[in-house]
Amino acid sequence: MLPIRYTTSLSVIAAALLAAGCASTGGIEDLPRPKSGHWQVSSTDQAGDTVTFQDCMDKDTFYKTRELQKAKHDVQQCQTGSNKDSNGWQFTSNCKVGQTEQRIETSRKITGDFQTNFHVLSVTKQQMPDGKIVETTRNIMGEYMGACPAGMKPGDRMFPDGNKINFYDITGLQAK
Repeated sequence: MLPIRYTTSLSVIAAALLAAGCASTGGIEDLPRPKSGHWQVSSTDQAGDTVTFQDCMDKDTFYKTRELQKAKHDVQQCQTGSNKDSNGWQFTSNCKVGQTEQRIETSRKITGDFQTNFHVLSVTKQQMPDGKIVETTRNIMGEYMGACPAGMKPGDRMFPDGNKINFYDITGLQAK
C-alpha cells in the first residue's frame, strides 16, 4: 500500500491543474490542456512541504481526469466560475461537504503555456464542523521534459523514491 501522500498528491494535482473549473462557462475546450508527454511537477504547501513527482500524460488522461472531477463537482453541488485573461485562468468553486451545510471554497490561478511549463496557485478555505475556517495554500509548478521515458505509460506518476501510481488503476477508469 502506498503512503497517503502519494494518493493525496494525485487528487490535489488533478483537482488543481486538470480539473480546475470543469463546469466553467467557457467549456472544457477553453481550459488549459498540458502537452502530452513527461512532466516534472512540484507541489509546495504553505508550510513549505514539497512533494515532487513525474507524470506521463496524454490527451485521454487529461479528459478522463476532467470527467472524474466533473462528476465529483456534481455530487458535491459545486458552484463554479472561471475567467480567462491575458495573465492566465482563474477558477473558483464552492462545494458542499457531504450531507452537512459545511462548504469548501477553492480559488485557483493558473498560468503558463502548458507546452513547456505551468504554475498553479491554489487557495482552499474549508469550514470545519466547529465553524472554524482552515485555509490551505498550494503552489504547483510543472516543467515539460519531453516524451515519456521508457517504463512510464500515460496515467503514471513516479515519485523520487521509485514508487509509482497510475491514474487508471486508482480510479478504475479505462485507458483508451
